[in-house]
Parts: sequence; structure tokens; C-alpha cells
Amino acid sequence: MNQVNRDEIIIGSRGSELALVQSNLVIEELKKYYTGISFKIKVIKTKGDKILDKTLDKIGGKGLFVKEIENALLKGEIDIAVHSMKDVPSEFPDGLEISAITKRKDARDILVSKDGKSFRELRKGAKLGTSSLRRGAQLRGLRKDIEIVPVRGNVQTRINKIQELDLDGVILAAAGLIRLGLGKEISQFFDFNDIVPAIGQGALGIEIRKDDAFIKEMVSKLNDDLTEIAIKAERIFMKILNGGCHVPVGAFAYVEKEKLKMIGLVSSIDGQNVIKVYDEDRTENYAVLGRRVAEKALARGGRDILKVIEGDK
Repeated sequence: MNQVNRDEIIIGSRGSELALVQSNLVIEELKKYYTGISFKIKVIKTKGDKILDKTLDKIGGKGLFVKEIENALLKGEIDIAVHSMKDVPSEFPDGLEISAITKRKDARDILVSKDGKSFRELRKGAKLGTSSLRRGAQLRGLRKDIEIVPVRGNVQTRINKIQELDLDGVILAAAGLIRLGLGKEISQFFDFNDIVPAIGQGALGIEIRKDDAFIKEMVSKLNDDLTEIAIKAERIFMKILNGGCHVPVGAFAYVEKEKLKMIGLVSSIDGQNVIKVYDEDRTENYAVLGRRVAEKALARGGRDILKVIEGDK
């Protein structure tokens, strides 16, 4: 669905401060190449934004923050959709594709604590806020005494919950705080080996209509090849495990010395059965690596964990 008038490009975005910052980052990059085009943001409220009193696994998991935006893209109401890649499901509606993935920001999870304390310094029985099963499971695996309290909302809302709910801290993605200029709030960065990030965490995906050649050429300038390879490996891992918000699954891939290195995680919800797989391959073998890490995780007990979780749903 090519539009005749290309003087104005409409970008679909969620309405949170972080989503708008991310969309504006994309616009600023596009303006470097297209000075004669105006860019406009159309705010679209998603199901994940509307329902804030339930945890993500209770209201549908993956796709909660993208479906309404994708519908607007399919209808031609917007030309480009900007997503956090960690929110993007493994399958796309017919006619749509992620055409570019931007250079990844810090993919780690972080702690914002009440008194600036590190995770190990928190009191016994400390209460930490997160609605992510992946984060909760790994935190429990690191310290059995930790109490997980579900919190939803935008970044600042979740930070405010520390005072509102008398929490010892909240767990968030580093990239979000950094993009919002809130890096000073971070009490601790978690090592990738301690808390494996969400698939795609820290990267932005630009979704377009497959048949829009003009937009495809436009956004291709923003694609970061090394990030794209890493994210594709992680998403293959996710697809094989069918891991959404219902299951504590994580993966992180990165290029180092021309090798693609990867860690994959499957965990029981209580964090007492944690499977981590480390592997590496040549960068061009990203698909093979993603599949191999997933199959190793399943063979080492991940399949049994998934059966238990699926049976409990």
C-alpha cells in the first residue's frame, strides 16, 4: 500500500514517555537522510497500556504492546511502527515485517533500590517489584528469601512504586532508563550471567508494510547489522521454545571477535530449576546457533519445565 504523497511520514507509537522518546530517536536519525520530509507521531494505545491491574502473563503475553499499532499499519493509517524488540512476537501479520533493527543499547537488567543498595546488600526478605516472570524467577534463583511484588506501568511509575508500596527496589531494563536520562537512578547493573535479558531487550525494531518500497529503502539506513544478527538468533531461540510472557525464558547474543556468542535461559517460575546454555558460532550461522541453544536448553530439562508451566496455566 504505497501512498502517493510522501511529503509526510506517520510513525505509530505507544504513548508512554519512553515509547515517544524512542520514536523521536528514530525520527532524528531519519531526518539526517531525508531533510525534505516531515515526520509525525501518531499515538496508539495498546491493550498492554490499557490493562495495568494484571500481570502480562494474565492478559495475553507477547503482542500486548504491538497489535493495535500493527492494525494501524495494515490499514495505512501509519507508515512506520517503532517497537521495543522485546515486545515483538515471533510471528508477524501477513504483509508486515521488521525491516530494520537499530543499534542496541545496554541490554542488561538493573536494580533501582530504595537506598542505593546493591542486590546482595538488600535486607533479608527484601521486596522487589517486577511483573516479569523471567526477572522474578532469576531473582529467586539468586536469593530464595526475595519476595516478588507485581508492578506495572511506565518506567517512572514503577520507580515511584518503591515509595508507594514500600518496596526495597524495582527491576527494570537498563536501556529504558538510559534513553530517558534516568541513568543516575540505577543502583546496580546485573551481569548477563546472573539475569539473562529478555529476547531483543535494548533494541528498537522498525516495522513496515512489506510492499512499501519507499519506506523500506528509507528505514534500511537505520539497520545495525551486528544487532540484527544477534536479535535474529535470540528470536529463533524464542520461537523454538514458544516463549512469551507465560514462561521464564531469556536469551542474549552478541558479536565478539567475529564470533556470535549466546546465552539462553529456561527457568521454573520459582527459580529453583534454572537451565542456562552457552554456545557460539560464526556470525553467518546465527540461525543455526539460535536453534542449537534452544534445543540444548530443551534437552537439558527445559522441555520438562515448559510442560509443568503449561500444565499449571
